Amino acid sequence: MEKKEEPQLTGLQKVVRACQYGVISSLERFFTWYGCLVATYPKTAIVCCILATLGGGLGLLRFYEEGDAAALVIPTYSEFRRNIDWLDNNFPREVRVHSIVYTAENVLTPKVIRTIYRQRRALDELAIGEKTFEDLCIQVPILKFPDEGFSACNRKEEKASTVDSWADFDDFAEFDEEFESFGENETGDGLFAPLLGLLMPQTDVNIDVLENWSDEFYPDLYCGCVEATETACFEQNIVELWGDQGSYNEVSDIKIAGLTEKEILDTINNKNVSQIFLKDFNFKDLLGDVKRNSKGEIISAGAVEMKFFTTVNITAVKLYGTATRGEKIDMESFNFEGLMIDLLKDRSWFPAGVTSYVNCQRQFFDSFVGQTFKDADKLGGGYILVFIYVNVMLSKMNFVEQRIWLSVIGIMSVVMGMILGYGLCSLFGLFYSAAHTVIPFILLGIGIDNIFVITQTFNTLETTSTPAPLAERFGQTMKHAGVAVSVTTFTDVIAFFVGSNTVLPGLQSFCIYAAVAIFAIYALQVTHFVAWFSLDVRRQNAHRDGCLCCYTHKNFKSYEFSKGSLLNKAFAYIGVLITKKLVQALILILTAGFLVGGIWGALSLTQEYQPEWLLPPESEIAKWFSIKEQYFPSNGEPGFIMIKQIDIAREFGEIEHLVDQLAAPDQKWNIEKISPWHPAFRDYVNKFKRTNDSFEILIRNETYFRDKFTQFLYSPRGGIFQPNFWFSEPLKCGEPAPDVLLQAISYSHKRFERSGQWIPAMRKVQQVVKDTPFSNDSFPIALTYINWETDAIVGIELIRNMGIAMICIFITTLMTLGSWRGSVFVMMCVLFTSIDVAGFMHWWGLTIDITSMNVLIISVGLCVDFCAHIVHGFLTGHGNKEERVMYIMENIAPAVLNGGFSSLLALSLLVTSKSHIFVSFFKIFFMICVFGLFHGLVLLPAVLCLVGPTDEETKVKQKIETKPQENGHGPKTTHSNDSEKYLRENEQNLQTEYQELGEPLASEVTESLLENNLRETAIV
Repeated sequence: MEKKEEPQLTGLQKVVRACQYGVISSLERFFTWYGCLVATYPKTAIVCCILATLGGGLGLLRFYEEGDAAALVIPTYSEFRRNIDWLDNNFPREVRVHSIVYTAENVLTPKVIRTIYRQRRALDELAIGEKTFEDLCIQVPILKFPDEGFSACNRKEEKASTVDSWADFDDFAEFDEEFESFGENETGDGLFAPLLGLLMPQTDVNIDVLENWSDEFYPDLYCGCVEATETACFEQNIVELWGDQGSYNEVSDIKIAGLTEKEILDTINNKNVSQIFLKDFNFKDLLGDVKRNSKGEIISAGAVEMKFFTTVNITAVKLYGTATRGEKIDMESFNFEGLMIDLLKDRSWFPAGVTSYVNCQRQFFDSFVGQTFKDADKLGGGYILVFIYVNVMLSKMNFVEQRIWLSVIGIMSVVMGMILGYGLCSLFGLFYSAAHTVIPFILLGIGIDNIFVITQTFNTLETTSTPAPLAERFGQTMKHAGVAVSVTTFTDVIAFFVGSNTVLPGLQSFCIYAAVAIFAIYALQVTHFVAWFSLDVRRQNAHRDGCLCCYTHKNFKSYEFSKGSLLNKAFAYIGVLITKKLVQALILILTAGFLVGGIWGALSLTQEYQPEWLLPPESEIAKWFSIKEQYFPSNGEPGFIMIKQIDIAREFGEIEHLVDQLAAPDQKWNIEKISPWHPAFRDYVNKFKRTNDSFEILIRNETYFRDKFTQFLYSPRGGIFQPNFWFSEPLKCGEPAPDVLLQAISYSHKRFERSGQWIPAMRKVQQVVKDTPFSNDSFPIALTYINWETDAIVGIELIRNMGIAMICIFITTLMTLGSWRGSVFVMMCVLFTSIDVAGFMHWWGLTIDITSMNVLIISVGLCVDFCAHIVHGFLTGHGNKEERVMYIMENIAPAVLNGGFSSLLALSLLVTSKSHIFVSFFKIFFMICVFGLFHGLVLLPAVLCLVGPTDEETKVKQKIETKPQENGHGPKTTHSNDSEKYLRENEQNLQTEYQELGEPLASEVTESLLENNLRETAIV
């Protein structure tokens, strides 16, 4: 018969095969030596692992949690981050905003108003040291004439000055409306009415009159009255309606005590004048879930908000440092906010049906940190479930062959690896965040897989190989298992390290933590676990009890029913079905259906990130965000254009051009409102100029500009813009304005619904500001831009990193499998799983955010575990394609299923969590396991049956191998063929092991050996 010509390999195939056998051979030689070494000196290996864990764990002394939302999601070297850091370092915010939302069936009732008033009065009594709430709040002028009368307007030696503050500009915007309506058609009320009444009797007082007076009597008389004006703590609170001449006192106590619901409704509908600041304010804006009658009058509301503001001592921060990481706040203000939180959260005395939700600014950062052991009960429960599962899988139903303590050691190896990995990362200064809390669950799911591989390999070789001493048996075990777990571990580590190649600091830290911990677990399991495993085998050979190891069972016999495996039998049947053409067609149709749903969902998947999603759902601040969204859906997001020090007089035209660009008709889709200061300043100068020179010529005179600028900022219409400027020294009424170091122009966006709208809106504003040719830097900034910048980044980062991960893992599998077609099959399963997971995220109500992006990137590495073993088994197996598929389904698929199921089991308790992070992580990881197992254990075998490598290709591969692989895929060599020689060799091996233990070999053991032979001792 003519010899069939063998197919020739291409040059590239030869290189790949040479690399494969070079890598695999090197790993096999190393692990053969290492397995023998660990099994020979198990106690030394255990001590070394414990010392390494303790040494690395010392790095936890540098462990810290990052609570700054911007530091987690904004790239360190991005322009936006540089601008935030510049503002924070040079003009830190001095204003702290606090909010309480009260809810009831109807908040416009006497009992709710009295509840709010009682808490507000309690704030006045709060003190820390010698300072009270009044000393730490933001003080603003009360629009009433000084109690001392006209004589109080005499100039004092000290001049009024502004407070250099990073104010909440939106909260001061109402001053403009107040000044527009102040005093119209009225006499005898208001800030300067008594004085004007003397100078201009019977004259209506309005904003124009006050503005004229600010020019005519400036500086001495006007500035004297400004200095003498009383102040009060700035707030937005419905109980202001019942204050008394600028304060809460005995009169306001009486008013509140006698309120009726009718009076409350009449006041809120018809008398919106603050009795604290003596000005109009639309208190209806503080109400939520408002209901009106047919006339449009408010008849009830489900919620009402109270806002108040405190300060930060920036000087103390610069001298003594900040009280907490993530925000600049002095210790005194930090502790005072703690007292406020305790006071406002005390609802024990609230009337029935009334509740409140507190948001003091400190709470946001307090809730971000302290989450290291968050949901520790679920983590502990997951570890217990996995321990039970591992013990059931590793043990047999008898006293000797149960492996309770080995299961404990397997779990301990994961914990020790986590300590070692966390310690090393902390040692090098990597931060921990709320998103990192899912890492222990990932480590448990991945780490347990290695235990199954090692024990399965040992058991298989025990029943298919010739007898050998214990050390050699573990050398052969690690020769195969060490390579297998190395391949899967390296793919996981590669996926995580690729994920760390990102501009997002939070994701970078997350991936490095996970990669280092996974490698640490891998190193401990091939050392620490194997050492204990060798001791456990010695115990079993001595017939010692699996729980009470000091007790020896005489005349031990293994029960016949403990030898079988229903899982193997079930997969053997499934393997037969998969070889059928009809079943293969059904599998391909089902795969196509999943793929269509995945692609459809992936195209509909949106990007959205909110920092509050990282907050613990049970925290007070998280509940506040939920209630705020429910009762007060936000309008357009506010922002500010920050312009660094420029020559305002000479660059006034550029400021006007910038504002005109943003207010242009083509920006109506984007900008809701812009509130510049320069039109009011131009009008003020033109109105009171003494010459016919134009505005531009007048302000080019520096002396004139500085004098007029101060005068404008203390005028009725210009005063609202004072918080928009930061001066080189305090601004004083009557003196030339100092250099302006920074100015802000406020604006607000339209309300947007999705990232496809708000990202272009933000980019357009940034481009307009960038194109304006100021002599110094300028940039837009808004609190919500942190979220929008993250949304703009995550989509690009996700696609880029997943693409890089797939390329790296394809090269890795190609080098280790040595088959182009096999590597393509692996990557096909990984790609299909990734598409299905991304698509069904949309159908399950998830979006692309930091958490989902983390899991999607690492899913590339996790999916390899489900299919690499299948392809490797197929390539190294014997027989035609159908026979090899049936073999891998019976002998390899159960171990793969065990690994996937144990991972799901570790995360199963997360389904009860209310945390957005944990819920999102569980949903995505669940889909990874389900789709990954489907593609690895169902689709892949069907594809291998259809288009797997042919027998000729297998023969070529086997011919290139220098020696047959002891992989257990060939025909089993039964113990009966070795007859008495086999038994004598094993008896000799047992005697050697007993001598190592310092004990003689009992005659009962010899009899049992002769009667039962050796058999497998762990998971089938």
